Amino acid sequence: MNKIKFVILIIVFVIIGLFVWDNGAFLLAKNSISLNLFIKTYNTPELPTGIILLIIFFAGLLVAYVFALFERFRLNAEIKGLKYSIDSNIEKIAELKNEVVSLRNKFSPEQKE
Repeated sequence: MNKIKFVILIIVFVIIGLFVWDNGAFLLAKNSISLNLFIKTYNTPELPTGIILLIIFFAGLLVAYVFALFERFRLNAEIKGLKYSIDSNIEKIAELKNEVVSLRNKFSPEQKE
């Protein structure tokens, strides 16, 4: 299995390398990005397009991580609630079993004779 992962990783790096090699001129061209927020306009300094793409990629990773973190907190709270429900149900089952045992002892055929 490790060999398969290694081969897949090599293939991914080769594809990334081919992309960079074929698009080197585009990735090294300097561009500036302006962001208009209707209140203020932000302009970045001139950076190579490849650097801008990396910044955008990592910003997307950060946003995805934050959303996943909120989802994880919500699911952990739900798991805690379900564990509490399981524990209370186990206690109720134990009480009912004790009640059944006591009723069996109370109405057993040995005592009727």
